[in-house]
Amino acid sequence: MTTPVANQPRRRGACPGVLAPMQVGDGFLLRVRVPAGVLPANHAQRIAELGERYGNGMIDLSQRGNLQLRGIAADLLEPVTDALRGMGYVSDDAASEAVRNVLCSPTAGLDPTALMDVRGVARTLDARLAEDAALHRLPPKFGWLVCGGGIGHLADSSTDVRFDVVNAEQFRVSLGGTLAMAAPLGLCRVEDVADVASALGRAFLELRTSFPEPPRRMAGLVAAIGIDLFEKGLSPALSPLPPTERIKVRGKHLMDVFGSTEPPHPNLLPRGEKGSRVEVAPAFLTTAFPFGRLTAATLSALASTCAEIRITPWRALILVAPSADAEAAAKAHGAILSHTDRRLKLTACSGAGGCDVGTTDTHATALAIAERAGPLLDHIRMVHVSGCAKGCAHPAIADVTLTARDGVYDVALNAKAGDATPYTGLSPADAVARVADLLTEESTGA
Repeated sequence: MTTPVANQPRRRGACPGVLAPMQVGDGFLLRVRVPAGVLPANHAQRIAELGERYGNGMIDLSQRGNLQLRGIAADLLEPVTDALRGMGYVSDDAASEAVRNVLCSPTAGLDPTALMDVRGVARTLDARLAEDAALHRLPPKFGWLVCGGGIGHLADSSTDVRFDVVNAEQFRVSLGGTLAMAAPLGLCRVEDVADVASALGRAFLELRTSFPEPPRRMAGLVAAIGIDLFEKGLSPALSPLPPTERIKVRGKHLMDVFGSTEPPHPNLLPRGEKGSRVEVAPAFLTTAFPFGRLTAATLSALASTCAEIRITPWRALILVAPSADAEAAAKAHGAILSHTDRRLKLTACSGAGGCDVGTTDTHATALAIAERAGPLLDHIRMVHVSGCAKGCAHPAIADVTLTARDGVYDVALNAKAGDATPYTGLSPADAVARVADLLTEESTGA
């Protein structure tokens, strides 16, 4: 493998899996796709053991609701794969594994305010994608989403094909984006989700071939050709949306039911300010983690305090049926247990040591910003520290973005990684100071 020039962002052309491990800065990375995001506690403990024994003991939570084992040596991949296969997390081949990118509401079956327990629908879709060989040609990042509403809704998660519940029998089908931005197609019945998904995947593959450079995501294709051609192929399976395209659920509009919240949802984290929580049965405990990273020892400790773990796209784990000492155990292992914790404002990629193009310790820089800026972070949504211009951890605009190159940072406000800025070539310490100064100027209007 040829070593790339330092800090040159590049498209790898694939997403890691168990059968398609990806070599990164600290060894091989394996992404474990967990159907419906439901991980039995004994499986979580076994996966933690694998990470400790065969990897570097670090585990990442992906934004697609999966676990990632890090630092595995090439000659140790086989025993890890065999163990994961024994637990049912390995597909028949790499192609059938790669397409299983299904995000499911992590509180499904736990939240009485949700409209539907969508775990079964998500599992059925996961299995259908793996079985349908025609869909194995989809781009690696092509994703699907099944949302049942409630406090664990996925309205702000962006994906290629959405199935958002509207009642006990139907989903709103839309293409390319968040709930607010995706292009709506119509309504489908619960039992038709897998068939509709298969038809949409086939249509995407066929329609994109007319372009010299085929769009890699649904949003790009919809922007280029609209939705009419998708609707024609699905007319028997879809019923039309209401004329206003504003669906009502229990007397409220769909957007009003789901709302719009920057995850992780405050109502999922304990110890919120008075009046900020939606009280539900104490059936689960949410524990978040800076940058979505925890140790294998932490995962094992958490698994020992609950019956099941739900993996979320919000750098958090939900402990189902937690024991009385679950919160204390989580706190002892550095978990975030309050929605006011400023570390939730930080997003960073692996950086130096974890990625072969990273040249700075992105996590240390982000934590230094939280320490230096303090209360100033309460007035913004996100600080993004990127190890290169690709911006893997957050490809979109952030309030503050630091882009590393050859050991120094460029700092920008309201920008994406790699965007032009006058604040360039700053050492990590100077970049932290510059961010604090900029936030002070923003807050005072200077």
